Amino acid sequence: MVCPRSCPGTTIGRRRGCGAGFRQFVLARPGEGADRRAMSAPSFLAGRFPPHRILSDWLGDVQAASLLAYSLAAEAHFMPTRLNDHGGGRRDPVVRQSSVLKDLGAFAGPLRRKALALQAGLETAFDLQHTPANSTQIEIVAHGDGAFYRPHTDTYTGDEYLPGGRRRLTMVYYLHRRPRRFTGGRLRLFDLGGDQSIEIEPTNDSLLAFPSSALHEVETISCPGGTFADGRFAVNIWLCG
Repeated sequence: MVCPRSCPGTTIGRRRGCGAGFRQFVLARPGEGADRRAMSAPSFLAGRFPPHRILSDWLGDVQAASLLAYSLAAEAHFMPTRLNDHGGGRRDPVVRQSSVLKDLGAFAGPLRRKALALQAGLETAFDLQHTPANSTQIEIVAHGDGAFYRPHTDTYTGDEYLPGGRRRLTMVYYLHRRPRRFTGGRLRLFDLGGDQSIEIEPTNDSLLAFPSSALHEVETISCPGGTFADGRFAVNIWLCG
């Protein structure tokens, strides 16, 4: 499936540790008056990488600020993230370091409805069969200094804390304080060979969507001396069916 859209700030490069060096090519940026929500990807990406979409200004400044404030106020309730292990959860700091909040309070319902409204369009764009979602999963993950998530697929390795079908669509909504107080934290979508990746910036109030079967990772965050509030926050939403 060709991925005809990408977004400013997306890059492509060789996977670290593969080949003689790490090469990175910045995609062309749209003009000053161009639509911020999406842009065409160059033809050399066609068919090599998982399809994806990026939507800017997904909630808007007011709602984004409210959700970030809710997350910061709930700092004490964030718990270390775990990996799925035959239906149970286990910590593995070699694979994943971050903290998670499962209860999004009054934000959960509107976020689910907004995500479900995108389902049909994403299934068409990603060449997936339309399947009514029989469940959704939602959480917010905080990445502070040194946090990361090694290459994985959400279909097989994600947390399984709600009953439901197989994860089909992954949506990641990014939040952070402005100006950004951390570096790194890009999400890498790998090509079929696992050698190269599209690298997507965690821009505040942007939503990234891709098939849950796509191999991806979260780049290590650097936020030395930063507080919890200075980190990278991401709402993960999975549509299952």
